[in-house]
Amino acid sequence: MWWIGRDGMVGQPPADEYAVDLEGCTKEFTTPSGDTYCAVRDINLKVRPGRFVSVVGPTGSGKSTILNIAAGLLAPTAGTAQSFGEQVSGVNRRAAYMFQQDALLPWKTVIDNVSLALTLAGVSKADARAEALNWLAKVGLKDFADRYPHQLSGGMRKRTAIAQAWIGNPDILLMDEPFSALDVQTRQIMENELLTLWQESAKAVIFITHDLDEAIALSDEVVILGAGPGSTVVGTYEITLPRPRDLLEIRDDLQFVELHREIWGRLRVEVSRTYENSAVAGGGA
Repeated sequence: MWWIGRDGMVGQPPADEYAVDLEGCTKEFTTPSGDTYCAVRDINLKVRPGRFVSVVGPTGSGKSTILNIAAGLLAPTAGTAQSFGEQVSGVNRRAAYMFQQDALLPWKTVIDNVSLALTLAGVSKADARAEALNWLAKVGLKDFADRYPHQLSGGMRKRTAIAQAWIGNPDILLMDEPFSALDVQTRQIMENELLTLWQESAKAVIFITHDLDEAIALSDEVVILGAGPGSTVVGTYEITLPRPRDLLEIRDDLQFVELHREIWGRLRVEVSRTYENSAVAGGGA
């Protein structure tokens, strides 16, 4: 990726131009038996502000490990993790994290869950609730502010989680399969709503998914991880589908179909390797 500086010179972007910059990152864990397990090896991932990057790969390829390194929840065993030119040391305060399962507190109402991050940051309760109400309106939940999480549908819980993540105005959104538990129709609606919010911002997004359709439909770039252990990046693909995108229609687009065929051709190799490795480890089947 080339960059044109303010002086007109062409070259590589400076480090502080990257919201997330993983350089040669390897992460090893010690197993209960005392062995060393390598989750990912020599990962290079650079994400500019305003870019939507999806990471796909077979089960066990270390997708969540990469996200946790970017979030500062894990330190790499080797390599460097930077965010806007600064070393990620401890929790990355410029990022918000959306997990597979929402982090809503069951004893708090929707508006209290959404406003919690602001009140913990020292914002007055009145101001925090006002901003939370503004975000609930953006995600279509203004009339459900006083409900409790157990009174919401799955899609409504995800809308609440999106408001919860965005209210602190993070520069980076780290999303770990946030819509995987939803039915197909609700999932596509949530994807459209996510894109609408993102397109109004300059936020960088790293989106983890097993669903290649979802990755292509949402992203500017799709990154493929190889089979584990010791997964590494085996392919990156620019997604040139025009924006704005209607995700309810885009899967019928010829360019989408061609991209899917190309990327799946590479991803399928890694999925097959994963199953072959599992069969060997299990003694064959």
